[in-house]
Amino acid sequence: ELHPTPDEHLASLSGSARRQVRLGGRNGAEVVVDRGGRLLEQHYALFMRSVERWASKQHEPVRLARLRAARRDPITKLRAMSEALGDRFMIVMASVDGRPASSAIVLLGPTSRYVRGAMDIELAGPTRASFAVQWRAIEEIIAFGSRRYHMGESGGSDGIAGFKEKFGAQPLDHHEYRFERLPLTAGVDLAKRTVKRTIGFRD
Repeated sequence: ELHPTPDEHLASLSGSARRQVRLGGRNGAEVVVDRGGRLLEQHYALFMRSVERWASKQHEPVRLARLRAARRDPITKLRAMSEALGDRFMIVMASVDGRPASSAIVLLGPTSRYVRGAMDIELAGPTRASFAVQWRAIEEIIAFGSRRYHMGESGGSDGIAGFKEKFGAQPLDHHEYRFERLPLTAGVDLAKRTVKRTIGFRD
């Protein structure tokens, strides 16, 4: 739930969260907002760098990780979203020394929704660029008139959930259902588990 103004929302956060937000604005991260997709190519390049980092951490071949990411989230899908939503398709990007460090895609509406993010950990970590991006997104969302901000699923990650909670997010457990004529999901999951065991993948 969002407060009526950014100042009121900031005041509602914990002291440590407010410090992180302020550090994100002071440590050399330059934040820009794109309403309409102008920064989509830069965001996608940063996303692919994030995929490579995740692959290294999870012991997955980089080429396989990039192929999976491109299949799951092709840039054509993001372009279609941008074209359909116009200025309600928002990219917030922070750069450090002219290089993209962190970015987020948010769809604006009565409940605005965070859908994709990307980060260069070497640039974003020391500068708190991801905090700067999320706070600027919240400012823009409040200005748009949204009453709520859905920050997306955390996938069971305590670290990701904790980051979102610093901005006032509340965790909500929920079920997810799929209705299929054939048990495709079960087959795909079995194939995924088999491949993961083969390559030594670490979730």
